Amino acid sequence: MKKYINIIYILLILALPVYSQHNQVNDALDKVARKFEESNGVNANFYIKSETNGYASVINGTIYIKDRMFYFVTEEMECGYDGTNLWSFIRNNNEINLSIPDEEEIININPYLLLKNYRDRFKCSTKSSSEVSEVISLSPKNADNTISFVNITINKKLLFPSKIEITNKDKTKTVINVSNYKYINLDNSKFVFNEIQYPNIEIIDLR
Repeated sequence: MKKYINIIYILLILALPVYSQHNQVNDALDKVARKFEESNGVNANFYIKSETNGYASVINGTIYIKDRMFYFVTEEMECGYDGTNLWSFIRNNNEINLSIPDEEEIININPYLLLKNYRDRFKCSTKSSSEVSEVISLSPKNADNTISFVNITINKKLLFPSKIEITNKDKTKTVINVSNYKYINLDNSKFVFNEIQYPNIEIIDLR
């Protein structure tokens, strides 16, 4: 479970536009941020490849995001967060876990808390730019940060982040490709756990 939450955390923090501050120096990020903030939700497909010590793992699926809330589905699991309650359905275990995240867990799944002091954590610069895309490089200001650097490719015409590359100090590399990024009208019920939809599944309520 932790592996999936950490990966989707990276996707939320880096693939979504909401982290850009209005006085951020990067114009591309600001444009993407404004479009997201004016929308009523986002739907996208993701393909994530992580490499550690020569071993590669792949996860792909679909994610929905609105404000603080998110819901994603892969072949192995479903996970949703309604702004208060976190729920996850791991198919192999045939069980659903319900919890209310503590402060540390919230930081790991909710980009908004991290973004409040985003500029204190990272330096931002344009690595390359063309008419259709821009590659933005992020580097942590704190030497204790586990991330070495991040490159984000922004589709300038459609205004969405199409690729995110994260390299950690332990040489772990994660590449996230985002496709079919759509602004759609999402109802809040999309992110709320509905027990009726999961008959005969064990529910472990940790709230």
